[in-house]
Amino acid sequence: MKKENRFYESVHSYTKFKLVEMLIEKHKDRFEHLDTIEDLSEDILNILAISGLKFYGHMKKETQ
Repeated sequence: MKKENRFYESVHSYTKFKLVEMLIEKHKDRFEHLDTIEDLSEDILNILAISGLKFYGHMKKETQ
């Protein structure tokens, strides 16, 4: 695996861990299973990735 891919995987894993940790601490009474919290975290990360890529592309066009 490329070094750059490992970096992104590390960022993804750490961000997901922190999201799950926060959701458990603040909202554990709202979820029946840990899997639900992990699924929600993955959905949030997907939205953040899509948003980030959109604005990264927009910023890149402005600097060229």
